[in-house]
Amino acid sequence: MAGDLFRERVYVGSWTNAALVNNLLEREGLATLVGAARESRYQRAIFVLDPDHLDHARDVVGRFLRGEPLDDPKSYTSWRCRSCNELIEGQFDLCWKCGSLKT
Repeated sequence: MAGDLFRERVYVGSWTNAALVNNLLEREGLATLVGAARESRYQRAIFVLDPDHLDHARDVVGRFLRGEPLDDPKSYTSWRCRSCNELIEGQFDLCWKCGSLKT
């Protein structure tokens, strides 16, 4: 029907895992909707809102379920903390030594 919004369920899981997966999907630039799962009141479902993003979303969810990294750790660039001059690995946004944010 014209005017109907597209919404495809790509994940169902605990509230915590649903929040993690939703964050991963949003980080990839995918529009999502999180709602109650029909299976259990203790679970959440994630829906993708753009049919063009469905395959990408399923890929991200699949890698999450298999425990695979979504980014290549070799692609991260290390950085120096401006507060304490500590060298920090690139995947971190917070200095482990003094707690300052990456700027």
